[in-house]
Amino acid sequence: MKAYFLILAMFSYIGTLVAQTDGAEPENFIVVIGAFSSEENATRFVKQAKKYKVSPKAELNKIRGLYYVYVLESGDKTSAMIEAERLREETPMKDTWVYNGHLGDVIVRVPVVETPAPQPVVEEVKVVVTEPPPPPPVKTEEEKIKEAVESKKTTLKKGETETLNFIYFYRDAAVLRPESKYEVDRLVRLLNDHPEEKIRIHGHTNGNDKGRIIRLPAGSKDFFSLENTVEDYGSAVKLSELRAQVIHDYLLANGIADKRMSIKAWGGKKPLYKVDDERAEANVRVEIEVLNKD
Repeated sequence: MKAYFLILAMFSYIGTLVAQTDGAEPENFIVVIGAFSSEENATRFVKQAKKYKVSPKAELNKIRGLYYVYVLESGDKTSAMIEAERLREETPMKDTWVYNGHLGDVIVRVPVVETPAPQPVVEEVKVVVTEPPPPPPVKTEEEKIKEAVESKKTTLKKGETETLNFIYFYRDAAVLRPESKYEVDRLVRLLNDHPEEKIRIHGHTNGNDKGRIIRLPAGSKDFFSLENTVEDYGSAVKLSELRAQVIHDYLLANGIADKRMSIKAWGGKKPLYKVDDERAEANVRVEIEVLNKD
C-alpha cells in the first residue's frame, strides 16, 4: 500500500530536540527502534529486539516523556542513517528512525567571552566588564510545529474544508505520531469554542492498493503509540476510514459529542497529485469539513 506519512520532508526520520547556541544541529545521531510511554514495555521490547542481533538500550526522552529504545548512538550521521535503513529493510522494525540530539535534558552551551585586560592610563578608569547575553536557543522541530499550529486560525466557517497539515501517522497505520498532538488539541479547542458546529472528518490515502493496516484495538485510548496494536490486511479505503476514525475517537475522548462528528473514507479517490509524483505524500491527509447547523 502506498501510504506515506503526512509529514514534511524536513521531518524525515530526524527530530532535532537539543538546543545549541551556535545554530547548528547537534552532532549526535541515535537510531531509535521504538518509543514507549511505559518503562516496563520499553524494557520488554529491549529483550525482544535482541533476537535481531542488535544491542538495544532504553532511555527516557525527557522532552517527549517517552522511553526510547535505540541500538546505535553516533556522531556520524551517515552511519546512523545506513543502520536505520538496514533495520527497516532486514527486520520487522519498519518504523526505525534517526533522532538528532540527546535524550537527556536540553543542553544550552553559553560561549565564554574573554575580555582583554585594560591598558594603563594616566587617569584611573573604572572598567566594567559585561558578558553578552547568550543567543536564543535553536528551536526544536516540535517547537516549530507547535508554533505553526498555534498561528492557525481560531474560527470555523460553515461549508469550509481544512486540511490538518500537522497530523502525522505511523507507516501503514491508523496510529498518530506524538507530534500530531498539537493539531488534534487545537481541533478540540475549536470545537469547544464553537459548540453549535458539526464536522465531517475525511480520510485520504495515496493510491488504492491493498496492504497491511496497523490499528488500535477496540476501546484503546493510546492514540500516539504502537504498543499493543493490531495488524490487519485491507484496502486503502479501510485505512483512510480508520485514520479518520482515530481522529474522531480522540475528539470523543476529549469531550466532543459523537453526534457532532461523522467520517468519510475516500482511499485514493481524491488525490492532489499523481501517485508517482514527487509531491504524492501530500495525498495522504485528513481534512475537516465544517457542516451547517441542523
